[in-house]
Amino acid sequence: MYAAKYLLSIEEFLDAENGEALLARAFSYVDEERERKARRVRPGPVRAASLGAGLLLQAAVREAAAAGMCAPEGGGMGMAGDGLWNKPNNKPWNRPQVGLWADGEAGTTKIYEKQNEIKQYSVKGLLEFLYGTSPISLAYVYGKEGKPYFRDLPVYFNLSHSGEYVLCAVSTEEIGADIQQHCGKDVGKLARRFFPEREWTALERAGEERERLFYRLWARKEAYGKLTGKGVADALGVDLLPGEGLPGKAVPGGAEAAVLPEGRGLLWEEYGIMEAYSIAFCRFS
Repeated sequence: MYAAKYLLSIEEFLDAENGEALLARAFSYVDEERERKARRVRPGPVRAASLGAGLLLQAAVREAAAAGMCAPEGGGMGMAGDGLWNKPNNKPWNRPQVGLWADGEAGTTKIYEKQNEIKQYSVKGLLEFLYGTSPISLAYVYGKEGKPYFRDLPVYFNLSHSGEYVLCAVSTEEIGADIQQHCGKDVGKLARRFFPEREWTALERAGEERERLFYRLWARKEAYGKLTGKGVADALGVDLLPGEGLPGKAVPGGAEAAVLPEGRGLLWEEYGIMEAYSIAFCRFS
């Protein structure tokens, strides 16, 4: 199975001095549908996230094509620069970490080491990565619940944004991805209203880790809803409590297998790259 995961900080897009110039450059690197979508929304964080998602898709499809997963039409496939690891101050972000990936049939788990990486970009680094290329022409189709798919490519993708980050996953299998900024809401009240009893009971026992666990669960529910294409509303009542003990933190590069009530298995990857964010990916086993 091929799977690639990407994280973009849109902080530079929001910079009062240089952000507008970077946004203008970004428009020239995204596909036409992404460009139209970004222009329809008001300038600010939502437009920045929309453009950032378009840039990540360009990078992701280029890398999938380089790996032999797909052959998109249009756009040079050359890749320039090594700026993907650079923040604005040129200090490296977290490098890929070796973690555990859970694989196997529902109810059966095999654990083995795998290079579970999220490639992390700054805006300038991503624009440098794409410099000198023309945008790949990407066409989309939508499932009955609105989930987007590439029309002409044999890979799946999933996008998420929260706070100052955009998350992207591309895979040869269906995949759900989500990032959640920890916002300090009344998580106990929200959990009692929306979560199954086992989940909100665990949150009540979590003490100082309550907020972290809540957003970890919310990221799981969003990722699961995106995997199925039915959205988070369908996932709220599904018990997705991590099984390794509570309270718990997402382990960078960690993974876990779970079994849904109907017997279908889920495979999880979770990352704690930033202190105030939770990241989750899931796919069917």
